[in-house]
Amino acid sequence: MKKILFSCVAATCIFGSLYAADFDLGISGSDKGISGFSLSVGEYYRVPAEEIRIIRRSLPEDEMSVVYYLARKGHKTSDAILKMRLAGKSWWDITLSLGLRPTEVYVVETRRHSGPPYGKAFGHHKKDKGYILKDGEIIELVNTKFLAAKYNKSYDEVIDMRHSGRGYADIDDDFRGKKPKKEKPKDTYNFNSLNNLIEKFKENNLKIKVEKNYFKIEFNSQEEVDKITSYFNIQS
Repeated sequence: MKKILFSCVAATCIFGSLYAADFDLGISGSDKGISGFSLSVGEYYRVPAEEIRIIRRSLPEDEMSVVYYLARKGHKTSDAILKMRLAGKSWWDITLSLGLRPTEVYVVETRRHSGPPYGKAFGHHKKDKGYILKDGEIIELVNTKFLAAKYNKSYDEVIDMRHSGRGYADIDDDFRGKKPKKEKPKDTYNFNSLNNLIEKFKENNLKIKVEKNYFKIEFNSQEEVDKITSYFNIQS
């Protein structure tokens, strides 16, 4: 009971800000301070940047596309959808309250993947008549639809990347063409010969001191200096 009351209070504060700023779907705004997956959602649904920031603070990033998907399908404002979500409703219940048929809005046609939540298995077979999609399944289906539509990809391409362990934000970066961070080249220098040389110096009681960019060798006698310079053919 306390959790629901808190959600309602939070929703009241958020929507007070939304109404005061007069946010409407279909109006683009500055994307300053927004990046990655949130930016892509805002671009696709042509949402003001400030509204994206507010909703991002209220919900996990991967649920943002669900808000706008249902707002578009149900002909409602995003704040109306968000209010229902913050009140504790599941995405399935919100879908039904909008008068939408889950067997129509949540079917993803795919050639390589079948079974809930993907493919014709959901909504096309009698055995699925009583099947209720979980929140995670709806989020998966909506984000698959979103990424495929925004970047003109097939559902199978998105699903394959998801099955390989990629997150929605990673897939978005890949489709957007964002270059991955370059890894620093690994040092391939072979220190074995140098280590052997240092060990030989130590065996002969020669002190080795490492400076910033060179080694300093301390000799015990002029005879040792002569031997070393002769061995390495060093001009003194």
